[in-house]
Amino acid sequence: MGRLRLPWPLVVSQWWRWRYPDLWWGRTFDPHNSQQVMSYTVLRLRQERRDVLLLSRIKALDYALIARHLGLSAADVQAHLADALYEISRTIDLIERARPHPKPSQAEHPNV
Repeated sequence: MGRLRLPWPLVVSQWWRWRYPDLWWGRTFDPHNSQQVMSYTVLRLRQERRDVLLLSRIKALDYALIARHLGLSAADVQAHLADALYEISRTIDLIERARPHPKPSQAEHPNV
């Protein structure tokens, strides 16, 4: 019988991945690094939602221009943007709850 292949590289410090396997999708990132967490949540979005989000927030286009560019209606653009923002906040909230809390070091809390 073949060896069981894990969908992500297993690192002892990332034991918390076992609790939410569908969330992590094999990507290794530091849950304490906010830039990596945000990049992960944006990459996890579906293509249409991600396109609308990036055109709206990064390129600063209005709904009408995004709709014309993607061939959607303005109402669809608003719905995709709302869904993307909801999915991002839900994913970040789940990461915040699931990530291990670092142990306080002696430098942060010295015994006085």
